[in-house]
This record gives sequence, C-alpha cells and structure tokens, in this order.
Amino acid sequence: MDPELEGYVARARDPLLIPGIYNYCHHRCEQCPFTGRCFSFLEEQRDARSGSARSLTDRTSQNLTRATALMEAWCERQGIDFEEIRREAQSEAAHAAHERIDAVVDRDPLLGAALQYSKEAYDIVDPLDNLSRFHEWAPAVGAAIKTIAWYSGMIPAKIGRALYGLAAQDRPFDEDPVQNDWNGSAKVARLAIAESLDAWRTLFDAGDTPTDASIRQTVARLESIDRDVAACFPLAMEFVRPGFDEPAVAAGALTRLAPFEPRGCTIRRRLKCWSSRVLGRLRRLIGARTRRATL
Repeated sequence: MDPELEGYVARARDPLLIPGIYNYCHHRCEQCPFTGRCFSFLEEQRDARSGSARSLTDRTSQNLTRATALMEAWCERQGIDFEEIRREAQSEAAHAAHERIDAVVDRDPLLGAALQYSKEAYDIVDPLDNLSRFHEWAPAVGAAIKTIAWYSGMIPAKIGRALYGLAAQDRPFDEDPVQNDWNGSAKVARLAIAESLDAWRTLFDAGDTPTDASIRQTVARLESIDRDVAACFPLAMEFVRPGFDEPAVAAGALTRLAPFEPRGCTIRRRLKCWSSRVLGRLRRLIGARTRRATL
C-alpha cells in the first residue's frame, strides 16, 4: 500500500468518526452537528486547506481509484484473487445483469413521478431563488425556497438508488431485512420529502396561495410519491442512520458499528447474524475456489 493510501486509512480509523454517516445524510453540511465526526467532510476540508480543491468529476475519479486500491489490498491480505473478481465484474454476464436492473428501475412509475416532481419543483423555485438578488425574502420564506431547490434533485436520486438496491439479485443471503442500503436510501428520500412538504406549506402560507392553484398539484404529486415510497419500502423508517438516529452516539459516544450492522438487537441475534455472515463468506470463498478448480 502506498504512503498516501496508508495515510488515508489511518485517518479513517479515527475512533471519533461515525462510520458511514455520510451515506445517509442530506449533505447540508452547514446545518449538520456531526461534521467533526464525518470522514467525508473532514477530507473535503483537508483538501481545501491544502489548496487541492478539485472538480466533482476529479473527486469522483479519485474516490473510485482509492476504493479499488483498498479492495485490492484487502483481497491480498485475505488471499483472494482480486483480478478474478475484477474479471467477473467486467464480464458480459455482469454487464447484462446491470443493464436489466437499470431497465427495470428506469421503467418504474415511482422513479418517473419523482423525476417529474423534480423538474416541476425546480422550475418553480429556481426563479424565486434568482429573485433573491433583487428582493429580500422573509427568513422563513428564503429558507423554504432553498430547501425545496436542494431536495428537488436529491429525492429522485435517493428513490432511484433504493429501487436499484431492491431490484438487485446478487445481494448477500444474510443481508439484514431492515439495516440495508435500499431502506436507508428510501428513508433519506422520505425525510427529504417531509422537509420539502413543510417548505411548500411555508410558501403557500406566505403567498396566500389559492387552494385550486396549479402549483398545489406539484405538492400533491410529492405527497403521492411519499405514499408510494412508504408502500414499496415498509421498513425504511426503521433503518437506523449512523449517528443521526442513535441518541447515545449523537451525545458523544464512540461507535464502530458499520452502517448495515443491525442496531438495537439482542446478543443472541448479533451472534446469529455474525455466524451467518461468517458462513456466507466461507461459502462464497469455497464457491470461488471451486470455480477456479474447474477452469
């Protein structure tokens, strides 16, 4: 492992950090009480201080390169053939599977409704936000405009991620039914919807919006989306977001629980989940070696 990557890993091991907290937040760092315990935020600040501010494309590329290097180093320590995993991931069968899932998600009416809401909401609030340069809104109104604009793009993105995770067929057999990525993504979407609906009500109250105004149809669409997300992901609100939904951690307690590790369960359930994961890894390793032996 090269020195830069070793430094990155060492910083990530800081016991004060909350693992994975940045995966299930709303990315409004200026409002977040956890920035001092968020590895993603601290790394961004570190880059800013070093004068190495990069574009989103450059950051994404670097993160992918770093993730690949970390996986390769982990596989080497575990005696797993990383190149075989890479070949399988780049195979025609893998690409075909991803394309099938993409097609299923793209055709889902829930994602279509979320994308339609996103466009309608942005078209409404973007001119209002631009008007802020010439007109001083009441603080609550200005905050509502920014909230609606911020979440207009996040809502369909999180719903799409949740639908993709639900549609994937290669999930580990021992994955927790609640503490998983699609439930976490759906919960973030529903929380963003709730904040957006509150913001729309603020705008309606400030502008004395008539009950039959066309703008209310956009909000009705968002309410319908929320009901559909709740029906599609009935366990989403039980997902425990690292830090945010853990009072003891929020109060300063340390934690090393991974985002998908079950919370609030008994010792017996923890042992059962742990043994299930170990057996699953053994089966996958045996299966990989069997495939190699038959080649």
